[in-house]
Amino acid sequence: MLLPSAAVVIVNMAMHEPPRIRWDRFPLRYLPAALLLFPAVLHAVMLPAMAAINGGVPWQDWLTPQTDGLYHAPPSRGWGAVTLPGLAGRIAMNALFGLAAVSMLALFEEIGWRAWLLPRLKERMGGRAAVAITAIVWALWHVPYQLSGIQHIDGVPPLNLALTLPVGTAAAGLILGWLWLRTESIWLVSIAHGSLNAWGQYAFKFTRDSGAPAMDLAVLTAGSLCLMAVGIVLLFRVDRLQPARGR
Repeated sequence: MLLPSAAVVIVNMAMHEPPRIRWDRFPLRYLPAALLLFPAVLHAVMLPAMAAINGGVPWQDWLTPQTDGLYHAPPSRGWGAVTLPGLAGRIAMNALFGLAAVSMLALFEEIGWRAWLLPRLKERMGGRAAVAITAIVWALWHVPYQLSGIQHIDGVPPLNLALTLPVGTAAAGLILGWLWLRTESIWLVSIAHGSLNAWGQYAFKFTRDSGAPAMDLAVLTAGSLCLMAVGIVLLFRVDRLQPARGR
């Protein structure tokens, strides 16, 4: 994730070009979209898809209270035996701290893609084409991670993943590109990117392994196609949008 921002620093120094990022831009009215758009779309499609394939959502057994009325989380989580409010609090803290950590890592990636590449493409070909090309390049940049196994689904061959996952990545790029053009806020696109990575499949952290990689890939593909539909709708609004006023 550090490579895009490092590349920006090197290129700017070589070209003697000053940074263009507006670090002060943070239109608050777009914060709900940054936080919730990705997880809302993905869960609205992927949970029903999983339920349809499996005959229900296979939640992990420890999410059911035991005879003592407590929820006994697995030792790997370090939560121990907790009440329902305690369980909800730990899940909320896990989600919030996870989002913060992933968003900070995403910041280094977004400096390169949405804050550097996209604006320069926009100057040459307009917002819609710039968003689409940036999304495709960003998706292709992830393919080596899939082929190498860094991004993986257990039981799914890397080549199969590399042929399917870029669809969802490109779709997410369309949405991130729309958010950038609407806000020009590096913070909001980083939060949205972090939300995609940390919360996009958050509920599935609490489900049992299906043991059927093809089914897992089908559920993921359903979410990717829905993201693509949302991204295309937003993409066709890009050229009519101006950055939101205010910080």
